[in-house]
Amino acid sequence: MSEPTLFAAPEAASHGTAAGGTLDVTLALLLIVGLIVLLAWGLKRMRRFGIGRQDRIQVLSDRAVGPKERCMLVRVGDTDLLIGVAGGSVRTLHVFPPGANTEAPPAPVTDKPALPTFKDLLMRSLGK
Repeated sequence: MSEPTLFAAPEAASHGTAAGGTLDVTLALLLIVGLIVLLAWGLKRMRRFGIGRQDRIQVLSDRAVGPKERCMLVRVGDTDLLIGVAGGSVRTLHVFPPGANTEAPPAPVTDKPALPTFKDLLMRSLGK
């Protein structure tokens, strides 16, 4: 005597579960996104350390003068430029003649002892 079977048809049971397929697709997608991020990072690093790169433009100094505004001292060839950079605009503020001294002046010499740092004060208050 044969008994009736109480399970699904063999074709439906052999394909696996939907959760397994979703996991495979999710892992493949994460792998592809990770590869794209890794390639973007690598290209950014290679652009910074290019082979045979010659820096014709050098940023000598920059200073923030507002939340979105900066003053920059830039050397192009043998000419130094003071430029103002703001949101969406760059303006030349001053062009120094070739050979002008645009180096920062030396720090002033003071006879006052240096003030203790926060770390020193904290260690002193903790007794260490």
